[in-house]
Amino acid sequence: MHARAVVNAAGPWVDRVRRLEDEAVRPSIRLSKGVHVLVEGGADWGAALTIPHDRVRVTFAMPWEGMLLIGTTDTPHEGEPETAAVAEADVEQVLREAAVAVEGLGPPRTTFCGLRVLPRGDGRTASARRETVLSRGRSGMVSVAGGKLTTYRRIALDTLDFLGVRGLSQRPRPLPGAIGLDRIAWPASLDERTRSHLLHLYGSLAPEVLFPAEEDPSLLEPIAHDRPDLRAQEHYARTREWAVTDEDVLRRRTTVWPSAPAARALDQR
Repeated sequence: MHARAVVNAAGPWVDRVRRLEDEAVRPSIRLSKGVHVLVEGGADWGAALTIPHDRVRVTFAMPWEGMLLIGTTDTPHEGEPETAAVAEADVEQVLREAAVAVEGLGPPRTTFCGLRVLPRGDGRTASARRETVLSRGRSGMVSVAGGKLTTYRRIALDTLDFLGVRGLSQRPRPLPGAIGLDRIAWPASLDERTRSHLLHLYGSLAPEVLFPAEEDPSLLEPIAHDRPDLRAQEHYARTREWAVTDEDVLRRRTTVWPSAPAARALDQR
């Protein structure tokens, strides 16, 4: 395979990909684990809350699907990325720090963790730089490490600039699905709850999710009886959003996972 440029944007696996180019390359990043806890309650919340703990760390509490999402932790992760897991101590820390400002937290429904990619260095991960680091390998591969998900467009532009690509428009543009929300034609069989659910998840891209149901009406059936997520979303996740496993679909592409009966359905698929 030949290409004018190769970009390594493998997130926490960025150094693993760099070693495919050069086995002797030194590590360029370190990883920090962040844990979130989803608890019952939050249906009456209308805004998110930020709770400061020191000069660099805060806890967020925000409503999500009638529940409350709180977090996060910031602790070093020394193993391989795929070994990251939520520990009981992580959950206790999240709940303890949120309780400083939020009374009557409900019981946890589910937990998850992610990894931050930080530049290699010493000191607390919470105080580490969050900016993007670009580097070029021995054979010319460009590696992108660090940064934040919310700045992905800026990261992409900086990477293209690093590659010498010029003349690209930097004009602000709406996110996919962010316009035309009032012009969606819904199937008559969808109730208001399901329409609202799809609108919040996909915006004006919802018709793309529902389109295969014109040929297969069974895709309008729910994935789980206690959630508004449709089988059409599972189809969309696998064909358009790179979902590979059932867990990808239920935990990462839909809102099914926090529901206990729906989570049990994973074992039956």
